[in-house]
Amino acid sequence: MSRSSLTDKLVDLRRACTGENLSQAVPAVRSVLHDLPDDRRERVVDALNGRADVRGLFLPDAPSDDQRTLECVLFHSATDASAHLQLRPPASMLRPAHVFTAVEPADTPRLHLAEHALGPLLYELLPRHDDRWVAGVAGLRVERHPRSVEIRLLDLDASVVLSGVDQAAWDAGMSYVHTLLRGRGLAASFVEGALSGAEREHLAEFGRPTGLGSAVLRRYHLFAAAPWLRSLPRGDQWWLEWPASLGVPTVADWLLHPVFGVPGAVEAPSPAGGLGITTGWYDLYLREVDPPDPAKEEALGAVEWPEGVTGWWEPPRKPVK
Repeated sequence: MSRSSLTDKLVDLRRACTGENLSQAVPAVRSVLHDLPDDRRERVVDALNGRADVRGLFLPDAPSDDQRTLECVLFHSATDASAHLQLRPPASMLRPAHVFTAVEPADTPRLHLAEHALGPLLYELLPRHDDRWVAGVAGLRVERHPRSVEIRLLDLDASVVLSGVDQAAWDAGMSYVHTLLRGRGLAASFVEGALSGAEREHLAEFGRPTGLGSAVLRRYHLFAAAPWLRSLPRGDQWWLEWPASLGVPTVADWLLHPVFGVPGAVEAPSPAGGLGITTGWYDLYLREVDPPDPAKEEALGAVEWPEGVTGWWEPPRKPVK
């Protein structure tokens, strides 16, 4: 296989996982291929033909436990935020409701947001004091830059960048957050500065998810054709579900791909239907659920949601006399 055709093949496969454009994926693949000796390059060709395993080479895993944990937190919050996107007028269970359009899987990943997704994601992420409870993600802090936002957890050495967030996008996102909080009668008392006592107590009681949520985040585009994706973490175990569309075996095959799959993962039995994969340390279970009924879409789209249900709520217009 020529070097150019090998590059093209690897770029196409990586983009299927990450959603990157050519200007993002091509340099990443070429930089790895450029440093490979001939025998390692031949091993990549063998892996593409199912005769070897080079997982982690062209789509790297999180480089540390801290980074893995932060990415798991982001992934779980993103799948929760997708429910907000389903209620964007006109509400729909069939319209794709995904927070990210692409992920650049570097040591510090760059996440590219879908239209309208920043507000719902910030609502799920930003920590705030709600009476004596911490809502959002305890210990999470945001550092704003001119065209991006950096997400960190105070007690971890890790970061993720939300790309394309300028002042106008930030203002629109926070408008969504404030509208939803106001509609629910909740205070917008966001936690800033050092880790608060309430956050420490929350983390001591609940901890944070870890495991393969990070690996799925780095392959988020695999689920782009499904209307939505839900995640349920229990420590280092994850359950993923989406409406019947992609096929569980197809997704599992991608996650076990000899080049772009999760390093060290093998298929494992699932305790609740569907399929599972495991690295021996971390487990991930996949299943599809009944798809939405297209016949209900028109009625759903016509619903006028009461205040507090969605951050896109607006006061009813007064009739013109």
